Amino acid sequence: MDAEKVFSRRSLGIILLFMGVLCLLILTLGYWGIGHISVRLTALSSAHPDIADFKAVANWISDAKCGFIRYLSPMIAAGFASWSLLLWLAIRRKPSKLQTDLPQSQIREPENRLDREQHDKRVFIHLLSMFQREGRLLDFLSENIDDYEDAQIGAAVRSIHENCNKVTLKYLSLQPVLDQEEGQTLTLQKGFDTAAVKLVGNVAGEPPFTGVIRHKGWKTAKLELPTLSASQDASLIAPAEVEIS
Repeated sequence: MDAEKVFSRRSLGIILLFMGVLCLLILTLGYWGIGHISVRLTALSSAHPDIADFKAVANWISDAKCGFIRYLSPMIAAGFASWSLLLWLAIRRKPSKLQTDLPQSQIREPENRLDREQHDKRVFIHLLSMFQREGRLLDFLSENIDDYEDAQIGAAVRSIHENCNKVTLKYLSLQPVLDQEEGQTLTLQKGFDTAAVKLVGNVAGEPPFTGVIRHKGWKTAKLELPTLSASQDASLIAPAEVEIS
């Protein structure tokens, strides 16, 4: 049991680190791309003051840059948080209901620890293969994007986000922890679930606490683990494709 807890915590740390770096990369590219386009349009507007369209588009891009930070960035971060939760829940191992109903002497233990770790790795790789198959996520991460225009990168990120989100929705049914909307005032009475509600800001004293909801949180209503093939190579993420003429 202690080994399972250690593995669960370690895997959570690795997943959060990987997804955090990936999320930061996409947000940085998106913000840089919008800023780069904004600078170019502002320069064109200054060089051609007689063309009103340049100034109008430059103002629109400037507003889009603010909207990216305020609205789109939290949405992307929430999406990556849900993917992280999906991956972590998928590689955690819990005894099945049948096992818990049987006497301890009849519960079948794995033959050895290596077999169990191998299964966990296969589940993790299988989920990566789903993100690759649906959203070409690994193709994007391994691609050198220095030679691409900002508009091309933005279009690619939008498509990858949309398709990878379909994978998340396929295995998870997300629900908010709090039913109230963000920005509303909420009073937490004594005995509230501290694991489900995180207090931030100037926290002092004992409940009840009254504050403003900054994030509604996420929880899963269902979890559907993928079915693994017994014959497939455990290290295979995505097969190569060869077109026959």
